[in-house]
Amino acid sequence: MWRVFYNAALVVAFMATYKTAGIFAATVVVMAGVVGEIIVTLARRQRVDKLQWTGLCLVLVLGGSTLLFHNETFIKWRPTGVYWLIAGAFLTSLMVAKRDPVRVIIGRWVSAPDAVWRFLSWSWFVALVAVGAVNIVVAYTMSTDTWVNWRVFVAPGSLLALAVAQATWHRNYILTAWRDHQSEEAM
Repeated sequence: MWRVFYNAALVVAFMATYKTAGIFAATVVVMAGVVGEIIVTLARRQRVDKLQWTGLCLVLVLGGSTLLFHNETFIKWRPTGVYWLIAGAFLTSLMVAKRDPVRVIIGRWVSAPDAVWRFLSWSWFVALVAVGAVNIVVAYTMSTDTWVNWRVFVAPGSLLALAVAQATWHRNYILTAWRDHQSEEAM
């Protein structure tokens, strides 16, 4: 849970730095923040997962290229890289491992039919590919101000809206899990 708050704070720091000092300073902030996340994870004696290592590589290569070549295009590719890597992991899980990644993530708390898990996993795959693609369109066709607003508000807001819509649509499974949890606590 600490990672959610850490990453939210990093987004706020990125936005504030961009508004006050520009994209290159904001790139340094995001690079330092991702390195900091790895350090904090290790200091807490937790395992650094593949997504964290991949995110570190992406931010160091693309952020470093942004600073080295003084070209903001590189850092604008980072969100797409993250979204598409996660989508690739979903696709690999679905096609190669024959497992539904959403079930792997939340299936220990919520029970649902196989068709529901498959639908949720495929919809997240499509959403991640789409948000990554739109990021590229925004990066190349709109101002950096517009791209920063897209990156900070619209892209995560779109994914949050998907999560809320899916939770609302499949609320019966969630409510059943909640009732089961309450019954276990009462015993």
